[in-house]
Amino acid sequence: MNFLSSYRELFALPKFGSSLFAAVAGKLKPGISSVALLLEVAHYRGLGQAAVVVSVSALAGATVPLRGRLMDRHGYVRVMCPGLVVYLGALTVLVWNESARGPFATTMVCAFVASASLPPIYIVTRLMWRAMTTDDLRRSILSLDAVLTDVGYIVGPTIAAFLVVAVAPWAGLAASALLTTSATLLLLSRKLPHQRRQPRSAERHWLGPLRDRAVRRTMVAVVAFFVAVRAIELAFPAWAQQHHAPLMSGVLLSCMSVGSMAGGLALGALPAGRASRATFPVTLAVLSVGTLLVAAATFTWTALLVVAAAVMGIAVGPSFVALWATVGDLSPENLAAETQSWISSFMSLGGAVGAAASGLVIQALGPGALLLLAGLALALASGLARLAISGRPMTSEQVPGVDTRRAVNAEVQ
Repeated sequence: MNFLSSYRELFALPKFGSSLFAAVAGKLKPGISSVALLLEVAHYRGLGQAAVVVSVSALAGATVPLRGRLMDRHGYVRVMCPGLVVYLGALTVLVWNESARGPFATTMVCAFVASASLPPIYIVTRLMWRAMTTDDLRRSILSLDAVLTDVGYIVGPTIAAFLVVAVAPWAGLAASALLTTSATLLLLSRKLPHQRRQPRSAERHWLGPLRDRAVRRTMVAVVAFFVAVRAIELAFPAWAQQHHAPLMSGVLLSCMSVGSMAGGLALGALPAGRASRATFPVTLAVLSVGTLLVAAATFTWTALLVVAAAVMGIAVGPSFVALWATVGDLSPENLAAETQSWISSFMSLGGAVGAAASGLVIQALGPGALLLLAGLALALASGLARLAISGRPMTSEQVPGVDTRRAVNAEVQ
């Protein structure tokens, strides 16, 4: 089938199997680690203290841009290998301290150190995909990457809970450590074409990639994007609670996730010319319209709301694909890893702002109004994204008729 030709080409790439395994391990790890950490500490200290530890671990995620900057300056191996050693050591001390009923402060410090030293697998994975593929296949591999991310967050927590219940409280963290180690070693064994390190005499600005105006505008668009995403995620449970149907929260979120995976896979299967039209501003605009339709459906029948959630979800996956493609195009020279890292940080910022604002809006106006505001936030994000990329010069990868395959193959070899 021609519809699957893009994916067949991906699997025919050299060493794609090992690269895909590294990506899958990296996608499963986040979903496993957070639940595993929560259950490990809760087993000995209760959910209250466990929640504090998880929060401290999440706070350490703010150090991701620093790790990205270090990778750009010193290479992947010199940053990821020591980070992996520190991560495994901190995790080992945390498990030992919990089993020995040691000081709670030690557990918190270990959780912070483990998260702060964790090799940024997902960033290196996206840089690997960009190096492996030409422009014709780039959206296909990013689509597959987005689908794997959805699968990881669905399957990962289930695996963690099963291991903790069936094996031991530390089993989930052990699985997280194993996945991290496997993914890191596999990625480093790929010998990716690192960017040239800047000489010590080169001018360095403390803002890094944020010095670029287009990148800054994209970051603001990402914040608005994730304010809306978190608002949608919280609006569904609020609607279910309002209608005394708690199970519907899971149904609506699942429908959105299924739609997201279907949209991502469909985008990756399209020919490069048609897929390239799904730019970040376009996908955000479509997602905005879909969210507004979901907001209207909250005032109608439940069945219509379920269908609207699934249809709206079709634009979620392509929005992430377009985001990573845009970030790759906008990344300043020799700052690719740090730029990807900043995107993840601004995602977290948008999610935090969205969660805080959503609670106030739900109490004052209800879930329908929250979805309406989410749609408006997505429209704002679309405008900001269009403003960010409108003034950028076209690269050789974007100019029609340029043979990018030869350039990429030469770089990989």
